[in-house]
Amino acid sequence: MKRSFLYILIVVLIPVLSSCFKDKGNYDYIDLGEPVVTNLDTVYNVFTGDSLIIEPKITLPNGRTAVSCHWKIEIPLEARSEDHDGLSLRILYGLGANRYSATLTVRDEELGVNYYYGFVINGKTQFSVGTIVLSDEGGQAKLSFVKPDGSVQPDLYQSINGESLGTNPKQLIPLRNQFYMNVTFAYWIVCGNGTNPAVKINSNDLKKMQYLKENFYEEPGALTPDYFHTLTDGTTTAILDGKMYVGTTETAPFGTYYGYFSSPVPGEYKLAPDLLYSSTDKGLYYLGFDKVKRNFVRLDRTTYFGVDYTQQDSLFNPKDLKMDLLSMEKFTESEMYAFCDSVGQTYELKFGLEFLDGKTRFRTISKRKFKGDSLLTAQTQWQASTVGTFYFTSNDKIYRYNPLNQELRQLDANMGGKPVTMIKVVQDGNRLAAGTEGSLYLLDISTGKNGNIVSQTNGIPGKTIDIFIRQ
Repeated sequence: MKRSFLYILIVVLIPVLSSCFKDKGNYDYIDLGEPVVTNLDTVYNVFTGDSLIIEPKITLPNGRTAVSCHWKIEIPLEARSEDHDGLSLRILYGLGANRYSATLTVRDEELGVNYYYGFVINGKTQFSVGTIVLSDEGGQAKLSFVKPDGSVQPDLYQSINGESLGTNPKQLIPLRNQFYMNVTFAYWIVCGNGTNPAVKINSNDLKKMQYLKENFYEEPGALTPDYFHTLTDGTTTAILDGKMYVGTTETAPFGTYYGYFSSPVPGEYKLAPDLLYSSTDKGLYYLGFDKVKRNFVRLDRTTYFGVDYTQQDSLFNPKDLKMDLLSMEKFTESEMYAFCDSVGQTYELKFGLEFLDGKTRFRTISKRKFKGDSLLTAQTQWQASTVGTFYFTSNDKIYRYNPLNQELRQLDANMGGKPVTMIKVVQDGNRLAAGTEGSLYLLDISTGKNGNIVSQTNGIPGKTIDIFIRQ
């Protein structure tokens, strides 16, 4: 009986199903069209305190005119948005110097349909475009700002914060989280001495945010900064009194404790002020140099491995180098260099590392006496280019060194006899910033150029130590 009922049901449904398969979608469609929106840019740059006015021209299709607009500016740092209604956006901009995503919603009221148009608001302050300069005036750290027109605002930290920086200035470290907002939000000013030898300041107004001792979960006591290394996630790794401290990433990027230090990576070591770092989906590592044991050591965020790695080839012994580190640089995982001093002679070491994906191999590639050995002084500054060459200073001169063919060439720049106190590759490797007492220079090191001076800024208080160009 059940089987007969099933047969009857199939017979009844066949005409219905057949009609569905024969339906070719022969319908009458009406193209509603989309609004034509003009006079709406993708990016708006605006200074804090200025008016932001956006007046798009909106034309609905088929002669319709009933339209409304809603504007939404996302503010993720405060977990909210700023919303406005109206055919134009007219506000006094006060969100600060950050990059904000915004959306214009255009509503066709007759059809009840919404259309969305995204754009970006880049908030700026007077310090958003220009060059921040850290200098040494008689041992005292000074912070200045060079405007785009070349004029200098000297000693700004003192005038803005009502206190002096530390002494023996070393580094100016910009903080930028490439995975969140992707804007420079702060600087670490690193000094070797002083009551508060390192201080973090807001990049937009240069006001103090916190001292180094306040960047710990618990106040650590007196610490002497040796070296700060900035990471792409907006945190820093610091060498303090020879120990390595890693900024935390366990909280949200806008959280109070993001980037805080805790205890140092435990172990018996005393690091020189330099680090090589690598982080991929296959892991991460730090390569440091123990200045007491005089060897290359391996670390990660929590563990000191020391010389627990396998040496390949025997061109030099990285576990017992018997030399002092002057500078080291990484171009690729298989092309790294260290310049080391051995009883007054400088050697150039080339090596590669396989410290990712669970591997622990240190491959020595070459060791030779550095061709520029006779030019080096106790004040020599080093800088690696983006194309595998090195720059170093020798009193008032700057040299370029190519390790592939050992070509050594003096740059054209004439510093007027003043010792060069800083060099830094900038502008995607096309310029070399150089500092002296009272002056900052930009040299052209692009293809076919040999370091001629393209700009000079005077009025820097003391010797230029470090810079950051903000564009």
